[in-house]
Amino acid sequence: MTQRRKKRILYVNHTGLVSGAERVLVNILRGLNRAEYEATVLCPRDGNLHALVEHEGIACCAMPQVHARFTWRPDRLLRYAVSLVKTTIAVWKTIRCINPDIVHANSVRAGIVATIATAGSKRPVIWHVHDILPRHRMSQAIRLLAYMSRRTQVIGVSHATASAFVGSLPFNERARAIHNGIDLDSFPLKKAGSSLFRQEIGIPDKAFLVCAVGQICARKGLRGLLDAFHRIDQQAPQMHLAFVGKPVFEHEQQYRDSLTTTAVAYGIEDRVYFTGERRDVSAALQAADLVVLNSLDEPFGLVLIEAMSSGTPVLATRVGGIPEVVHDSQNGWLIESGDTVGLASKLLELSQDRERLARVAHFAHEVTCPQFSIDRFHSKLHAYYAELESQPGARWKAQKELVPTGFSTGQGDDFHA
Repeated sequence: MTQRRKKRILYVNHTGLVSGAERVLVNILRGLNRAEYEATVLCPRDGNLHALVEHEGIACCAMPQVHARFTWRPDRLLRYAVSLVKTTIAVWKTIRCINPDIVHANSVRAGIVATIATAGSKRPVIWHVHDILPRHRMSQAIRLLAYMSRRTQVIGVSHATASAFVGSLPFNERARAIHNGIDLDSFPLKKAGSSLFRQEIGIPDKAFLVCAVGQICARKGLRGLLDAFHRIDQQAPQMHLAFVGKPVFEHEQQYRDSLTTTAVAYGIEDRVYFTGERRDVSAALQAADLVVLNSLDEPFGLVLIEAMSSGTPVLATRVGGIPEVVHDSQNGWLIESGDTVGLASKLLELSQDRERLARVAHFAHEVTCPQFSIDRFHSKLHAYYAELESQPGARWKAQKELVPTGFSTGQGDDFHA
């Protein structure tokens, strides 16, 4: 029997550099039903994303870099406008060439470009929002663009992210949350014994190791973590602190350098480690006694699930989507953002109660992790794609040639504004 043609999805990413959102995109591609969907990725060639995409056997096309930041400076606005026009034209040309059934934009900036490039068509556009939209007059203009385009759908990586994007506009069923997920098998439970990660870095086996894992940037509150560590330096001489990650963007390198300078000024450089980006993130998470995410703002916090899967307890700030993952004193601990004194106190308290750490880590591994598995994420996303197909006037409906092949759907976490 002749099969209908595969549904074509064009994934648009505004940068080729790889951080959290790009990791989610690669996970989406890995779980895509290749019998049902034909994917193409469109992104700049300024980083490693195109290589990761092609490694998954997915076509990857180049587009110009989208230069855009929140500002009212006329000179920068002009530069950003020119960048937006160039990128929009490139996306429009790609869409004409491959004729996708849906455009899945993997960021707000990619969403802006995709919605403008598909103007006048019936093609649905998904804005996959990975960041908390800031309080800014420009944010309202972005919301209005998405809202006024009835083809535009919004997925937030958490309810907090979706809510922040929607604001006061009645997106209703056009906005929802689908929580991120991880491949739990890639972050196996730690085992007793010596840690190769500790040996390589030079951290004693009996030391209490605190790890901050992820992008080195101000939003992650790393300076506050360093300050808190310094506050209890004399009370916890057995505690060590490791920053596992690197700056992703050029402007973040100065922040990274300032952390090193501060550690030296505090006289704690012998117990503070900067490992850079590592391929063995799982080994770092297993080696840690506590993973801290001291973010000032955090859409979701994927590293929290990775740590939980590794059997390592987590301490994080009560911001953004984090409280949707971490429940205080049940599967981890929450503190207020910017509370350096509170963070220092909690670090000292937890370092002296390993039994409590083990109990909470066990609950997180057994109960929380299955709720954020990659299989569950894929099921919800595929169900969402199928839902778009079933909507009245959906573009995909007109392109079915015969009875569709089997397609398993799951239930997503709907968010209605």
